[in-house]
Amino acid sequence: MEDLASRKDIPALKRIWAACFGGEPEYADFYYRTRFRPKETLVWREKGVPVSMMTLMPLTIAGQAGAYVYAVATLPGYRGRGLVRKLSAFAENVLRQQGRTFMALVPAEPPLFPFYEKLGYFTSFFLWEKELSCPEGGRELTSFARCHFGKFAKLREEYFSGFPGGAAHPKRELRYIYRELCRYNGGVFTFLEDGAERYAAFSRTEDGVWLRECSARDPILAAETLLFQTGLQKARVCCGREFPGAVKTPYGMGKALLPDGKAAPLEQVFSPPFYMSLMLE
Repeated sequence: MEDLASRKDIPALKRIWAACFGGEPEYADFYYRTRFRPKETLVWREKGVPVSMMTLMPLTIAGQAGAYVYAVATLPGYRGRGLVRKLSAFAENVLRQQGRTFMALVPAEPPLFPFYEKLGYFTSFFLWEKELSCPEGGRELTSFARCHFGKFAKLREEYFSGFPGGAAHPKRELRYIYRELCRYNGGVFTFLEDGAERYAAFSRTEDGVWLRECSARDPILAAETLLFQTGLQKARVCCGREFPGAVKTPYGMGKALLPDGKAAPLEQVFSPPFYMSLMLE
């Protein structure tokens, strides 16, 4: 049966996490120690024990409250029974009762887009992406400096003013994401572009740098600087706006929760352009 999680469920939730997501156990420990909130975690129980889970993180678009759907997983032995569909329906009921008006998520891999379409989601969020290698004798920003959280939150709010349909984290959630970036081989830098202060948020990958969000008009210059700073050779650059050589790529999905109990594309409720990034994936 569907239910809200409790702190007593943490060992069972960690087992689901390990079976479905893998990775280092330390990350799951970090999440359940610093971010886990039982009332935001939905579970399906068998004999009282969670076997499937879904997290609803607070998110806003144009000041309206919604939810980012995260850590959706079912133990292998219980798959094929429609438990995610049941949790999704449960989530819609919970969110409507709370007065929240939309749901959004980032599929873990491209084949999952059709799966979530069957659950009523529409692809509404796109990123412009480009891969590059560290150039010999390339440019480097001399004003690059670590960005503390307060400044990052302020600069990001300014950046989001250009996206009426921007899916924004509340400050508490953004602080967790900032901590996660800094703790796990990433961070946020600030720099000057034409006299204006900009920021770049990144993560390290196995073979390079992933520039996950950049408020500059020239994200390539920020990526090249990161490569020089880290000594790595490859960068994947993601941006909310088009830049030279970038390819538009599907990133996230969403659905508006209408008062009549139905779901609809976000475009029926919110004004584009839409934007979503720096999500827990």
